[in-house]
Amino acid sequence: MKKVIIIVVVVVLAALGWFLYGGYQMFKNEMAAMQSVEEVRNGVFTLSYKGDYGFKGFLEQGGAKTDAEMATYIAGFLSHGYYKPQVTTPEGGCTTVSGGPVFARNFDWESMGNKMIMHTNPDDGYASIATSNLSFLGFGEDWKPQSMQEKFMAMAAVYVPLDGMNEKGLCVADLIEIDGDTNVPDTEKPDLTIVGAIRLVLDYAADVEEAIGLLSQYDVFPSVSRMHHLSLSDRSGHSVVVEWEGGVLKTTPTQVVTNHCLSDVSNSESIAESIRRFNRLHDEYLPVTDEQEAERAIQAASYPGATLWTVIYNQQTLTATHFFGCEWDQPLTSSLADDDRG
Repeated sequence: MKKVIIIVVVVVLAALGWFLYGGYQMFKNEMAAMQSVEEVRNGVFTLSYKGDYGFKGFLEQGGAKTDAEMATYIAGFLSHGYYKPQVTTPEGGCTTVSGGPVFARNFDWESMGNKMIMHTNPDDGYASIATSNLSFLGFGEDWKPQSMQEKFMAMAAVYVPLDGMNEKGLCVADLIEIDGDTNVPDTEKPDLTIVGAIRLVLDYAADVEEAIGLLSQYDVFPSVSRMHHLSLSDRSGHSVVVEWEGGVLKTTPTQVVTNHCLSDVSNSESIAESIRRFNRLHDEYLPVTDEQEAERAIQAASYPGATLWTVIYNQQTLTATHFFGCEWDQPLTSSLADDDRG
């Protein structure tokens, strides 16, 4: 009887060990990412995710044409069905200025939320630094990822980048396009939302031309009933805005992007402020040749109380300098270090 009991105990312990090992194997990337979450400033968090976060699988299963569809996929992969984030995207201003090679961006939004600076290094793509707003995951403005459960939920930010730079020096940012065409024909191409398009570019494009080639393979759909356009810039100094009219991708070379369509400028009064901001930057601050000039230009387009963050990406040194809430004397700098790029 004693031998039987010993055998049973050994079998149970072995089964438990295999169960725990299987659980670890299933969640090891997520566990490492959760442990990396750190509050580096009040309301500003950092996260590092190395390994497969499922984006290639997301593309292979056809992508998503709505934020809800994307949220469903995020739930299925990152949390294995235990969590469903509510992904939304911004309605607000925003400005980008490029040159030097540097890429500067203001993210303007009507309410302040917690921010996430993400370092990602996928198995099959480029490492990148990107910025997200945690409130776009359905979290309240006071929500903070403190418990392990909350940190687990915060990993969904990987799928909601609003600007970023990858290890090749390619930069991208999302801006609302006030007069953009929201009519996107649903063709046989796979689907992406605007934030999905940003993750696509960061993970798989080395320069502007590669980014345009990738984006042209997808139907890119609007979010929150508004169209968005993408500002792209690479290390060579090639800078464009990517816009969609009737589902057709159009590009316009430009070093300044605000919130009106550049491929077909209208006379709508709704874009008057965007045009004013664009003209001022274009006429008074170009060319931008270094980080100091980029900072002066982007500060001139900022709005205290409305600019949630400003980031200046240096495409040569692969560093990102963030400023939050127009606090220009409190920069936060991070880097795509060689040992992080795999």
